[in-house]
Amino acid sequence: MNRAPPPEPREPRALAVTLRLKDKHEHLLRRLGQAMVLHWDELSPQLQDVLIDQAVLVDDREAATQSEVETFVRSVKSMALPQAPASV
Repeated sequence: MNRAPPPEPREPRALAVTLRLKDKHEHLLRRLGQAMVLHWDELSPQLQDVLIDQAVLVDDREAATQSEVETFVRSVKSMALPQAPASV
């Protein structure tokens, strides 16, 4: 069986595209967004810039400027979740 080689990695860049998703999947997008923000400081500055630019480009119910997105991602606070009780 011949396997194609994996595609060459490319430099991330903001694209003029947006997601089309069903309302029932919006919670998954919110979860992924929160996961990304929680790990924001571990991302390279270049990737942070691309993600901010992409956030401004995507279509949404509300418009957002680059400044708004950047201020938000740098100012949100995380909180620890209560630990689930141990299973018996």
